[in-house]
Amino acid sequence: MPIQLQSLEELEKIAQKGIECRVKRNKKDGKAKIKVRTNKYLYTYIVDKDKVDEILTKLNCKNVVDLDKQKPKAEKPKKQKKEEKKEETSEKTSEEPNQKQAEVQKEKLESNQESGNKES
Repeated sequence: MPIQLQSLEELEKIAQKGIECRVKRNKKDGKAKIKVRTNKYLYTYIVDKDKVDEILTKLNCKNVVDLDKQKPKAEKPKKQKKEEKKEETSEKTSEEPNQKQAEVQKEKLESNQESGNKES
């Protein structure tokens, strides 16, 4: 569980020890979280969105990652994934009987040709 920090002074002390600082801005409530990862714990400090940049300049964090500026991977909605899986399985099942039928017909033709050759 992350530990929530209550004061900016605590955040500054921990940020010096931290491996990475992450910033996550919440659009709905106008708040932002500054997350500091240390070897042992993850610390979280919640501030207003307006003050985030000012605070980040004060912090001596080795690596700052802004999670909102990174482009998230475009994932397909779950419905699309399910539909694609259904289509793939239906294609496979529809191909399998057709292949089997073709093989059976081929074998029949070959056996008919062989029996026709024996008679003559």
